[in-house]
Amino acid sequence: MAVTTAVAVTAGAPVTYRWTDADGVHYSDQPHAGAEKIYLGQSQTYSSASAERTAVGSETSRRARNADDGPFRYESCAVVQPAQDQVLLDVESATVAVQLRPTKRGGDRVVLSFDGQAMEPTSSEQQEFQITPIERGTHTVAATIRDADGKSVCQSAAISFHVRQPSVLAPQNPNNPKRKH
Repeated sequence: MAVTTAVAVTAGAPVTYRWTDADGVHYSDQPHAGAEKIYLGQSQTYSSASAERTAVGSETSRRARNADDGPFRYESCAVVQPAQDQVLLDVESATVAVQLRPTKRGGDRVVLSFDGQAMEPTSSEQQEFQITPIERGTHTVAATIRDADGKSVCQSAAISFHVRQPSVLAPQNPNNPKRKH
């Protein structure tokens, strides 16, 4: 009985594959030769007592909660483009888009962290960032929403994406100095 239960729990858990090569440690939801299977548990959630007592549903009740419970907070903020572990092939730039719920308030600004470096918006309305030029390799982005006083009111999860460029040394690359014409 215990073995059946363990198998049922493992079978329902999301699977991630992890492997190491010369470029470092990699994770994917797709199988890879020599990869170790990792079974992820269920997401941990938390409900506060005050949230359970408050009616949930309409936008009006959410606005009332925000006004009554102190400083404004976004329900969510996330980097929606590129997707986690997305591979961009042979690109010169990448667009990073941030989505907020509810929509961004006037006076708030989206600050992007690209590979650990802050990218300030060019306008208070900006929610998309163009990264040009984009180097080959793995990059990490996250967004922080700051209010008019500079205080963080939302922080997205960091996502990683990958840029693959053809090597100049590839035999078929027209820019390869050793290419036979």
